[in-house]
Amino acid sequence: MEKIKIKINDNEVEVEQGKTILQVAKELNLHIPTLCYLEPLSPQGACRLCLVEDRGKLVTSCTTPVAPNMDIKLDTPNVVNSRKLILQLLFTERNHYCMYCEQSGNCELQNLGYEFGLDHFEFSTYEKKFSIDNSHDYIIMDPNRCVLCRRCVRACSELAGHFVLGEMNRGIETLIIADMNVPLGESSCTSCGLCAQVCPTGAIVDKRSVYLGKDVQTDIIYSNCNECAVGCGTKVYKKKNSNFIVKIYGDMDSEINGGVLCKIGRFSALFDEKPRVISSKIKDDFGFRKLDSDKIMKLISEKMDELYVYVDGSLFNEELELIKSIFKDKVYSLYPNEPQIPSNVTLNDLKNANEFIVIGVDLNREFGVIGSFVKRKVLGGDGKLAVFDSNFNSLAQISHYTFNLNELKDGLEKLKEFKSPIVIYKELPKDIIEILKGKENLKYLWLPPETNSIGLNKLNIKHEIKNSKTILFFGENIEALKNFDKNTFIIAFTPYEPEDLLRRANVIVGISNGFERDGTFYNLDGKLLKKEKILSPKFETLDLKKFLNEFKNVSLVK
Repeated sequence: MEKIKIKINDNEVEVEQGKTILQVAKELNLHIPTLCYLEPLSPQGACRLCLVEDRGKLVTSCTTPVAPNMDIKLDTPNVVNSRKLILQLLFTERNHYCMYCEQSGNCELQNLGYEFGLDHFEFSTYEKKFSIDNSHDYIIMDPNRCVLCRRCVRACSELAGHFVLGEMNRGIETLIIADMNVPLGESSCTSCGLCAQVCPTGAIVDKRSVYLGKDVQTDIIYSNCNECAVGCGTKVYKKKNSNFIVKIYGDMDSEINGGVLCKIGRFSALFDEKPRVISSKIKDDFGFRKLDSDKIMKLISEKMDELYVYVDGSLFNEELELIKSIFKDKVYSLYPNEPQIPSNVTLNDLKNANEFIVIGVDLNREFGVIGSFVKRKVLGGDGKLAVFDSNFNSLAQISHYTFNLNELKDGLEKLKEFKSPIVIYKELPKDIIEILKGKENLKYLWLPPETNSIGLNKLNIKHEIKNSKTILFFGENIEALKNFDKNTFIIAFTPYEPEDLLRRANVIVGISNGFERDGTFYNLDGKLLKKEKILSPKFETLDLKKFLNEFKNVSLVK
């Protein structure tokens, strides 16, 4: 990019043409206050706090590109006084009594007040009250705290692709609204929560984290979400010296998701109320009785010659490798884990594509971030979408073409304008596979059914059901255990204890869940990702890797 010379605070510098004054200042480690600006959202210069002076004229630094011969001054009396006036107007426009706000301590507007020494209101304040929207399961919207920076609106459309939030009215009466001004809880919101993450004040907050602690009272742990095979980058806020998570944010620097999360990754994972296995136990004629790890090892050793081992895709690579090293060729996947048509595109290809065919999977419900990538192209007017599904699919509301799955053959013939679409699928019937294989212009993105399905494949752990007197199961999804013969002796290593498991398993061994252990897994792109341990186990659960290593050593001795 061509270099040009400009002056900033009387110092001549050489900068890249095309960048904004704010970008150049950041590169030079020069501070310019901002409020509505947030990378990677498009700048709009709405708050005016990033004003600087160029040859006597005030300009917004976030939207003004550098040009030859600019003479920029960042902190003249005119600039500083203008910023103070803008701050006074922002503070007095609505309810910004910080002492009564949950965001006090985390608020960017409050920080600016401290930076510019505001200690009183110069104008009458908070003369009009707006109704608070508490209709959403996870989010509260309080227009009285809003500074109309529109970060939420831009994030909802430009990043998350949902286009739910907008605005109505003008001037001081402007309100952020959902859809056509319906309560957020009744809108088309998918609960991705990005609006709450980017809000600089207390106007949009997530209910769970309210009053649980300010950011300075938390440890921020960078990790990857293991709720599905996308593997989004996350920032987990854990309360210091405690054992609970305050909130989960999307990592804006993550190449996978760029800050976007889905409802499951941001909220549902923190509302996990599934019953946990609190200690290991064995069933006898009178019910379950407690079992220690030595007896578990002895029991497995006694049944070693007659057992098969089943795993699921919730396990990390290190755990799967240990299981394979101990039980060798007796290890199988409890669920199908191979693609019916292999992927030949990546997530980056998907982000840059313009034609999508979604078959038999509701992306809003199961793979929200993949849904965001598709929706921001389609609803942004730069993409075409066709949905084939036999069931209700929420994407049908925005698709250009909607067909029943049994109309696939004729439906594909009608998509003449689709030159080289990406087919997004999770599971396909055999007849559908044959139809698709007859089309040479299609590209494919397989959505693995489990988080680490790719890891199972890489370790050559196949899906196959064997008849056996005894099976060992390691994992979280016990659904398929019901398919085994009722006389099969089942030893289940699992973190959760639903009723089905209590009825079917003979031995239940509690292990840590996803937040309580660390490990690696492969996402749907085949990238090796790390899940960090966030919490300490709450119950008498086994450390699976430690147990397997000890069992391996005992087996070797014998």
